[in-house]
Amino acid sequence: MQYHIQTAPLWDAYREDGCPICRLYGMREDKLISQYLSDNVMDPDFRVASNDKGFCKKHIDMMYGGQNKLGLALQLETRAAAVNALIKAPTDKKSAKKFADKLKAHRGCVICDALDELMPRYYMTVAQMYSNEPEFPELFLNAEHCLSHAIELYAAAEFAGKSAQAYCAALSYSLKRDLKRTESELRDFADCFDHKNAGSRPDPTAIPRAIKLLITK
Repeated sequence: MQYHIQTAPLWDAYREDGCPICRLYGMREDKLISQYLSDNVMDPDFRVASNDKGFCKKHIDMMYGGQNKLGLALQLETRAAAVNALIKAPTDKKSAKKFADKLKAHRGCVICDALDELMPRYYMTVAQMYSNEPEFPELFLNAEHCLSHAIELYAAAEFAGKSAQAYCAALSYSLKRDLKRTESELRDFADCFDHKNAGSRPDPTAIPRAIKLLITK
């Protein structure tokens, strides 16, 4: 088996439990959070991007939970100044609508944008690995892909080339398998509350596992 450096994180993720793409997403997300809390906060490219778009609630909360409150404060200070420079008083309802649209263009998240640019490369690489790496199809078949990432992997099927049909079949088989298991686990959970099953204890992991599989971003 040839172990390419660009595919190494995927091999590792597919050997772990849970959705491998969620694992990769989390790793890249953590790395980006660290970059925006490191000395990079003084880098002009970083500051221009964060000043223009800002951060979403999820990622600003993650940054606030980090160790560099000073770096975060500096970024929020210049973000506030950048937004303040945009603010003006519209003179009528038509100009107010246009102004609102202008402000919306500056409301986003630089970390979400970076992840949205990066993740399609992983979906493409997974499909290519299915076609090119002899040991990968079995890992792919046994993996538990969440619904959100399964959808993205279906969309990348073209990159599996001549193996696209087998790739889609494996993805569908594994997704149906995991959905059926989730149905069963949730049914068992609900049955524990039936008076006929008094004394039964519901599995506390059933609902969290279902959420990880079903709830898309």
